[in-house]
Amino acid sequence: MVNLLRNVISAVLKTNSSLRQGILTGCLRIAKESIFTKLNNFSVYGITEEISAQYFGFTPYEVKQMLKDYDLLAYEQDVKE
Repeated sequence: MVNLLRNVISAVLKTNSSLRQGILTGCLRIAKESIFTKLNNFSVYGITEEISAQYFGFTPYEVKQMLKDYDLLAYEQDVKE
């Protein structure tokens, strides 16, 4: 499976002349060390870092709406913390 993923990702991200840049989401940092070793210029950004926060996650309004939709507004402060 590791070889399959390595080959697919390499073909899609590294040797694709039609692609300038790509984003992988949901990958653990350890995956960088094993599956993706053939990729270069690889950067890791966590969800708590400012650079990724502007693109990923939920706004306070969205969180409040989800809590409201599931009748969980009593947990708003807990979720915020």
